[in-house]
Amino acid sequence: MQDPERESSDAELFATIVGGSVDDVRGAQRELYRRHLRYLYGVVHRRRHKLVHLAGLSVDDVVQDTFQRAFDRAASFRAEPELEPDRQRRRTRAWLGRIAQNLLVDAFRRNKEVSATPYLERLTAPGGPDDDAPRSDPQLAILRDAMATLTDREQDVLRVTALYQKAEGANRLPNDVSAELAQRWNTTNDNLRAIRSRAMRKLRKAMEARR
Repeated sequence: MQDPERESSDAELFATIVGGSVDDVRGAQRELYRRHLRYLYGVVHRRRHKLVHLAGLSVDDVVQDTFQRAFDRAASFRAEPELEPDRQRRRTRAWLGRIAQNLLVDAFRRNKEVSATPYLERLTAPGGPDDDAPRSDPQLAILRDAMATLTDREQDVLRVTALYQKAEGANRLPNDVSAELAQRWNTTNDNLRAIRSRAMRKLRKAMEARR
């Protein structure tokens, strides 16, 4: 029997969400919010605020959707009762962080305008128009047509890479994003670089043929 004065672990709270009464579920959700809301909000705001904006979401959107997805998938949270409380807390927060990251990547994939972003054109076609080029620019039409010649996997890799480079000025994808892409396309991180390189060559060739 659980000691009534002992604080429930995160794993126990997620288990309550899966099989508890309505009142118990609400109480467990409130407690998880209390424990992790400030941390998750800070992570999304500090490290991903530009990406959130590019995905068409607010920080609040991502945080709330992260908790909702976590509650919906509470049964998939794996308990490790042998861990110390601090390590359990870090494990929960890492899980929530992965959910938030996946929500962002999903939003990028739904964004139909990504393939026409002038930044992607500047990456793949040196000498193209500046970032504030209008959508009516013929170069963007060429880019859209050229992107359509790529496979879904190639387009996804280029789009996500371009968004991260634009948002954070990084030459490489963060490890967690690279891992998610590799898992989504059933490949390896090393192969992602080869996919991107091939896609860039194909894109340039397709754009040159349309000029």
